[in-house]
Amino acid sequence: MRTGKSNAPGGGAQTTKLGGGVGGQGKVFKCTNAHISRLRRTLQRAGLALSSSRTDTQIECLLKILQHLGESGLSTPEGTGIGFARLATRVFDLELKGWRIDTLREDVITADGLKHKGIARYVFRGRKIDMPDPQGKLDLD
Repeated sequence: MRTGKSNAPGGGAQTTKLGGGVGGQGKVFKCTNAHISRLRRTLQRAGLALSSSRTDTQIECLLKILQHLGESGLSTPEGTGIGFARLATRVFDLELKGWRIDTLREDVITADGLKHKGIARYVFRGRKIDMPDPQGKLDLD
């Protein structure tokens, strides 16, 4: 018989700027309602608030948001909290347009108190054409 919620807030989780496998294994990012509200205000002050559910508008806005956030990037729960319904799809759209966006994985405790493992955090890197292929080129000669 279980005697408590193992995924309840404060269950040994530590707040980090980037959780999961980024700079320290075992850390968990807490994505609270207060965090989402701060993020939304920060983006509004920068003129980057999402203004439409139209795909082209979301793609354009996401590119600017990722550029603005830099190394901290944007996680799936954060993206949902600021209005993106299909963040991974919008990231894929940006990649098809030639942008390089890294996907990092982290453990997250969301506002409902549940712990989610391996949640995506997207970090903008630049234009693909300006960057070496991370897989390198296979030289068979």
